Formats: sequence, structure tokens, C-alpha cells
Amino acid sequence: MEEKHFIVKVIDNSYIDLFRKFGYHCKCIAYAKAFGISSALSTPKLDKHYVRIVNNLDNSVLFYHCKSKDDDLGLRNLQPGENWQFSFHINFFETTLFFCNFWYTNSSKIKFHAVFDVFSTDFELIQDCGGYNCIWIAKEDGLYVYNLEKNMDLRMHDWEK
Repeated sequence: MEEKHFIVKVIDNSYIDLFRKFGYHCKCIAYAKAFGISSALSTPKLDKHYVRIVNNLDNSVLFYHCKSKDDDLGLRNLQPGENWQFSFHINFFETTLFFCNFWYTNSSKIKFHAVFDVFSTDFELIQDCGGYNCIWIAKEDGLYVYNLEKNMDLRMHDWEK
């Protein structure tokens, strides 16, 4: 038991930058060596993850189309105040990525749009989301991600005309 605790301490303190650089599969191998394969397979990153889209536009319908390499979630829309979410598991190689194309037309008939990644295993995006679940909020001045740890909206993308 002492040896397993020592291995975890070394992993957590000394190799955190290595794990950030090479990702989850490195952690999984380290956990498998420390605790056996069954413990490595029950790590939190194998849990279901969520992306939520919220329409906080004043009086405009938000249109969007989200995709990954393998999944096309279809063309959708949200009325003001509505939200929608989808769930998924991170793939074995930790290359899971979803992107969305967003657009709306304001009351002056000006069309705005933006396209960006709404989920990836990129360390910076995970930090911005405050974890592995991302909440995206459409507002008139841009698209925000809600940081779960800090309990605040962070403006990430501007609308393009």
C-alpha cells in the first residue's frame, strides 16, 4: 500500500506538465501501473461529458449546427431563453472535438455568425470551461463560456458580420 501512495504522489507532483502535454492516455497508463487496469478504467475522464448551448439574445432566434469528426448533430435553433445540450464520451486517444457554427439576425436585419470549437481536450479550453463540461452562452456582444469553477461568464468569441 505504501508503494502505491508513493507512485501517486510522484505522478501528481512531478509529472503534471508531462500529463498536460501528452494528455489523458499518459495518465491512464500511469494509473494502470500504479493500481491495476480496473482502477485506471474508472477514472473521471471516461465519464459522460456535456456541452450546453444557451440563447441569451434579447429577441433573436439562435441558429446553430454542431459536428465532430464522427457525429453531425444537425441544424438546430433556440428561442431566446432556451438551451440545449448534448453528451458524449472522450475517445481513447483523447482527440474528441466538437465545433459549432452559430448565427442569428438582429432586429435591424443584420446577420451575425461565428464558428469555433465548443469542446476539445485542449487543456486551455478545459480550464476556461472550469472542467470537462462546457456551457456556451450567446449574447449580443459575443459568445461566452460559463466557467463552472469561477462561477462567471468569459467572453471567448466575437460575432462576425
